[in-house]
Amino acid sequence: MAEQSFLVPGEKIGLPALIHISRSRSQVASRVTWHSHAGYELLFLLEGATAYEFTNHSTVELHGGHFLVVPPGVVHRGVHNVRSPSTVFGLALDISRFPDWKATTFLASDLRRIRMALEKGSRNVHPFSNSLRWLVRRLADETSVYGQEERSNEEPSLIRALLCAVLVEAVRQMLNPPTQPKEFVTAAVAFLREHMHETVRMSDLVRHVGFSRARLFDIFKAQTGLTPNHYLQRLRVERAQQQLANTKLSITEIAHATGFSSGQYFSTVFARYTGLSPSGYRTAHQRVK
Repeated sequence: MAEQSFLVPGEKIGLPALIHISRSRSQVASRVTWHSHAGYELLFLLEGATAYEFTNHSTVELHGGHFLVVPPGVVHRGVHNVRSPSTVFGLALDISRFPDWKATTFLASDLRRIRMALEKGSRNVHPFSNSLRWLVRRLADETSVYGQEERSNEEPSLIRALLCAVLVEAVRQMLNPPTQPKEFVTAAVAFLREHMHETVRMSDLVRHVGFSRARLFDIFKAQTGLTPNHYLQRLRVERAQQQLANTKLSITEIAHATGFSSGQYFSTVFARYTGLSPSGYRTAHQRVK
């Protein structure tokens, strides 16, 4: 699977306040260049990890199980025009005009509260609960098949209802974020960073954190959007990027220094996460310098 995407405008489901609903699912790096939206954009990362940057040079890292709020008119992109392998569900909406929401159950007071929460939470990353994850996935599933085949007349109302439920739950998470065992994941990540240049066995990580293998994978993926193995790959790629940019080591030397078994495997993984070959990344960086 290379990439599976859809984009549905709000007019199609009878909700002019909604600019669009979208989803992008990719197992390889994809391009996300500079752009902005007239309304607020909510980016829900369901799987994987990626990063966005703004024109003021600030960057935000986004992991699975978290979402980002981008304010209206703010120009942003994937870091270096790249979005790492991930599944991203997006909502772009305008909450400035109450009449545009007449097809929903929201009152004017509800919209004011939503707008306040979005303004307060802009450019920040927020965790979401299992309930919000389920609602986002259900909305994505319903929207992805809408219009592709003969559907019931009730489907637009179902999508609108799910959209409202997602907004309500997202506001709840922004104002009252859930507590999570961050110390556990911090310890696991620290272990992976310390040993990334070695052959890392998951059994060693399990013993280090003191959880069962199943519990380790469940908690780690819930908080990062990645399995420990995939997180380790990202750490190695990030270290390799630094070495490609700042050293004259060969591709093979960098591959071995960052824990990859061969230069060929290193090049395959590097391209999957960055959209460039190691030599292409080095050339592009040197051109910028």
